[in-house]
Amino acid sequence: MRLDEIKKTVAGEEYSFLRENKHLDENIILLGLGGSHAYGTETDISDLDIRGCAVNSREEILCGEDFEQVTDVPTDTTIYSFMKLIRLLTNCNPNTIEILGLKREHYLYLSDTGREMLDNYNMFLSKLAVKSFSGYATAQFHRLENKSEGIALGKRNKNAILHNKIGKHMMHLIRLYLMCLDILEKGEIVTYREAEHDLLMSIRNGAFLDSKSQPTSDFFALVNDYKIRLEYAEKNTDLPENPDYRRIREFVMSVNEKAVIQKI
Repeated sequence: MRLDEIKKTVAGEEYSFLRENKHLDENIILLGLGGSHAYGTETDISDLDIRGCAVNSREEILCGEDFEQVTDVPTDTTIYSFMKLIRLLTNCNPNTIEILGLKREHYLYLSDTGREMLDNYNMFLSKLAVKSFSGYATAQFHRLENKSEGIALGKRNKNAILHNKIGKHMMHLIRLYLMCLDILEKGEIVTYREAEHDLLMSIRNGAFLDSKSQPTSDFFALVNDYKIRLEYAEKNTDLPENPDYRRIREFVMSVNEKAVIQKI
């Protein structure tokens, strides 16, 4: 789906909740692509995922309340509350830190506050990324490794294999390593994987699957190479142990103050 088609779709009736939900509408500060379209690994049949952030209302801020997120399952849309997103970003959560690293044209809407968040993305970066990214990646790796050894993985993984999705899961495992390495080595969040597009798509399309749809030894060797590189990057990164809590706190206070006096 082309970007102009995506924008037209999101402006349509199917996404009317973005304009009608009491937590969203004028409170949205950021709206962008998620999933395969954000990574540059989409196919002709890929679903459209939308991710975003909306500031908390004046009442919620003053009463210490939080709507957490608005999720629309039919459209694969998740809009996080500002306060929840801040908590997740502070921990360098992979599913949310990627929102700050989209291609600029993949942001469907940005308010001044949204742009300020993007411009100050580095306040969220720290060595916590290693735990957040590699923890998830390691879990995925062991599941794939166990499958290769013929160990039962449970209904969800069996279904993934039956639907020929294991290649997609393998691709996302490598993508996670790549994103974490960018954070540690360059201090950058790179969601759209243009440089590794061919590699990722080859993995997705089964280049590292054997005749029984199991990951090959070459794939596990590739994963091990990235694990070694990640260990080195962790020891040599210039990132601090923790994110810049002071800057984050000042940013939160500034945004919430504007929301309370309705100047967001």
